[in-house]
Amino acid sequence: MATPVIISAALNGNRDRAEHPAIPITPEAIAAEAVRCRDAGASIFHVHARASDGGWTAEFDPWQAVMRQLRQAVPDGVISITSIRPAGVPVEAVLDLLSGLAAAPETKPDLISVNLGHIAVWEPVPVPGTGRRTRHYPNNYEDVVRLLGLCARLGIHSELGLMDLGFVSNAVALQDDGKLAERPWFLVELDNPGHLVGGQIVPSTVAHYTAMIEPLRRHFPGAVWCAHGGGVDGYAVIERALADGAHIRVGFEDAVRLPDGSTPRGNADLVAWAVDRAASYDRVPSQGIATRRLVANGGAIGAES
Repeated sequence: MATPVIISAALNGNRDRAEHPAIPITPEAIAAEAVRCRDAGASIFHVHARASDGGWTAEFDPWQAVMRQLRQAVPDGVISITSIRPAGVPVEAVLDLLSGLAAAPETKPDLISVNLGHIAVWEPVPVPGTGRRTRHYPNNYEDVVRLLGLCARLGIHSELGLMDLGFVSNAVALQDDGKLAERPWFLVELDNPGHLVGGQIVPSTVAHYTAMIEPLRRHFPGAVWCAHGGGVDGYAVIERALADGAHIRVGFEDAVRLPDGSTPRGNADLVAWAVDRAASYDRVPSQGIATRRLVANGGAIGAES
């Protein structure tokens, strides 16, 4: 009997249209892309709202506009947002945003990704040969605990991002401190497509995926997770996750090329690839209320939320 698989579509991330002309930026474009991905087989829609210059923002108005458009476009969809923030921005910016969005049903997200640790990248500076700079995305223990606590109070469920083995250790610490649901919903994120080029998170390989999920299974025996990888190499990670019975994520946030290196027309082409590959593992896409119930088994989204 075929088993269900949740396919999450990460529609834009922090990419810009120089990387692919179909990256959805405006609320209208994000909503239209979500419809196409739903029709292709996705049921979770992970989005990053943008500032007027296209960059990161925790301002309420851009997020409100995106959420309203998405709720109208995919009313049966599970909408996921991000809590990532750059260095120098306090966690209060995200807490205030969540509180504002949760005040109205049409803007309240279902999921928010919460990375369980710091992310750092030693990236080349714009002028070649002049060294590197550190780009840092902070997440102190206190920040994570405050985020998880507010999410619990607001009924916004946490998608716990694991981006390295240290993040798994942090998940165990949070579990020991009574801060996690009995069966959390994890996001196993092999986001480093360019191993050994400065990104200090786990590389996008099957071997590293295996190394991540072994301690996850040991410390969280009933763990349920969604997996993805960065770049074209990430498709092998997705195939392994399908074989493992895990759920998967595709989308322009993770890769702007198909596995053969060709250019997709949009996110829906990546979802269509995932549906086709899922079938080869006797997996069928889960959608609508079925997705909510499946994720509920991972301690994240209540079936009636």
